[in-house]
Amino acid sequence: MQKLGIIGGIGPEATMNYYSAIIKRYQERIATDKVAGDVGAAANNLLKAGCDFGLMCGNTPHLLFDQIQARTDLPLLSIVETAVAVAQQLHLQRLALLGTKFAMQNDFFIKPF
Repeated sequence: MQKLGIIGGIGPEATMNYYSAIIKRYQERIATDKVAGDVGAAANNLLKAGCDFGLMCGNTPHLLFDQIQARTDLPLLSIVETAVAVAQQLHLQRLALLGTKFAMQNDFFIKPF
């Protein structure tokens, strides 16, 4: 059995509390290296705890997915890549995205589609 580590909490309130600090950093225009480093450090903690792979359970941090993945040896599952793969498999033509204002105003989720 493999172990999945979840970054951001396992419920809406836990996730929002975790990511609120990250979103605040985005809004304050703090360097993406700092944000990617913080989330990468969380992924490294999951690796040390014995997780086989990880998942960021919010859309917004996927803006920095590649930078975060580069900071950890823990394989991360991408919500974006998974959504694209399933949409293609199901031959879906029109999809909806719900997210933070920040996520909705950026194209990191739209580009792969």
